[in-house]
Amino acid sequence: MKPNHTAALFLLALCAPWGSLDAQDCPRVLVSGFESTVHIYSGCTGEHMRNLDPTTRLAGAQAIRVHQGHVYVIAEALGRVERYRADTLEHVDTPYTTEADSGITGISFDAAGAAYVGRYTRNDVIRFAGPGASPTTALAAGAGGLRGPDNGLVTGPDGWIYVPGFDSNSVLRFDPVSGQSSVFISGGSGGLRRTRGLLFEPDGGLLVTSEGSNQILRYRADGSFDRVFTNLGAGYRPTGIDRLDSQTLLVTGFGRNRVTRVNAVSGAVGTDLVAAGTGGLVGATFLTVLPPPPAGPDLSHVGSQYWVVGAGSAVAGRLVIEDMQSATGTAFGSVFDAAAVQRRRWGRLQIEFSECSRGQLSWDSTGENSARFGRGGYTLQRLLPNAGSVRCDAQGLASQVDPAWMAGVWYGGGARSGEGLFIDVSSDRVVSVAFFTHRPAVSE
Repeated sequence: MKPNHTAALFLLALCAPWGSLDAQDCPRVLVSGFESTVHIYSGCTGEHMRNLDPTTRLAGAQAIRVHQGHVYVIAEALGRVERYRADTLEHVDTPYTTEADSGITGISFDAAGAAYVGRYTRNDVIRFAGPGASPTTALAAGAGGLRGPDNGLVTGPDGWIYVPGFDSNSVLRFDPVSGQSSVFISGGSGGLRRTRGLLFEPDGGLLVTSEGSNQILRYRADGSFDRVFTNLGAGYRPTGIDRLDSQTLLVTGFGRNRVTRVNAVSGAVGTDLVAAGTGGLVGATFLTVLPPPPAGPDLSHVGSQYWVVGAGSAVAGRLVIEDMQSATGTAFGSVFDAAAVQRRRWGRLQIEFSECSRGQLSWDSTGENSARFGRGGYTLQRLLPNAGSVRCDAQGLASQVDPAWMAGVWYGGGARSGEGLFIDVSSDRVVSVAFFTHRPAVSE
């Protein structure tokens, strides 16, 4: 009967229980408090989860932008841009700096990864070719009548950089490749006053928060005024805007220090997601929505598994490896560090083969230079036949000079399903063994 290879391989696998971590599956809403810090809220409940960092690092928090797996935050009062991991929100470094009195507000990136930072008090936009680079001028002071570049600075779907002018009540745009610039929304168009946040819509239209008129205004893809999208009421002073989902926008304001839902189609004002002042929010200036953090590893799959490996020689049907070793000290995936691996002697392993597909395993992990797992052993059998074992069976075990026939997967039968040995043989007849087993039971 032909063996079922897939079913046989699963005999080696330890049957781990099904399950998963209770991973947070809600978006995270980050809100800059110019007079507090950056606050993190649940996009489902509005609950304050924590602050991103103390005010000492994020003094004068302004724009928050996501780029290539990182979150970039403007600290205007310090003239610095701080970088965080987008998944864990762990601080990474300070990639961009300029004069503290230059009033940096907005940040965005071009297709090549260069960063563009708007400076309110200098009325210009500077470019950083990369982290740590010295800035160069990307948009000269006062170009196109721009005054007060604000935090809504963003890269448009056309690759141009769009810059809101807080004091000029306008939006300017420029091509980061050619440097060509033009007025996209003229000063005061549609009643625009104190231009803040910019959010492009799927059809190329642009939503603009008008802090001075307490409105969200909509402009067509050519920059012409379309309509008043939302009236938020006196004193709201809208600043930050982002999309929570296809049906919902979120907006925050300097005057109310809250986060409000807005219907993404009709512009109707909904309920507050975040109540006023939650988590100590003061001076709300910017808002961005991050997707849910990626689910962490399912730790129910990380149990008692343990590997030891070694190499030795075989003589007359007997394989002896004097120094089986364990390897510990690092972690899975991108954080793996070969320099951190610690290899230590585990003990001695021996297999006495009685047939081409059967043998007696024994080990001795005792003494000072060992892991002290003890002594033991059991009968091994080959999991699946291979060319070497078929040849060995045909010629007889006693006639085998080359140990290549030993190569394959071995285990202790049904009673030992969940552990086994992987054996390989090199061209110079060195036999390597990887013993997949489990940590010893420890009495408490």
